Amino acid sequence: MEKVKKLLENTALKATPQRLSILKEIIKSGHIDLDSIYKNLSKSFPSMSLATVYKNIHTLKKHHLIKELSIENEKSKYEIAAQKEHSHFVCTQCGSVIDVEVDKKDLLAQVENNANNFDVQSCDVYFYGVCEKCKNSAKRSN
Repeated sequence: MEKVKKLLENTALKATPQRLSILKEIIKSGHIDLDSIYKNLSKSFPSMSLATVYKNIHTLKKHHLIKELSIENEKSKYEIAAQKEHSHFVCTQCGSVIDVEVDKKDLLAQVENNANNFDVQSCDVYFYGVCEKCKNSAKRSN
């Protein structure tokens, strides 16, 4: 819980039980969609509405505490923003998201060289494929 409180200390946001729980859920899951956050928290907070979760997610995102992952053909997922730079591997079978360390310096250099003086401010890279768990499960069913 201390790690979660520290995330909020650097902002003007109050450490409400809902915010703390949402951040804790994101930390625990690594990557999680809004509906799953709501489902998991409704056990501890039965009176919390989906709108409350949505508003808190929006606020946490606006204050750069969490990052939204826009995944092709999937619901957006959220992760803690203050992490080492990484990309994402998305399984097209089960939808799981795995962090992948990739050196983006060469990629950014190529883009900047070919982008007519475009100033790149951020870069998100997603790799799509089949994770090991799904590959193994497909082998077992054959």
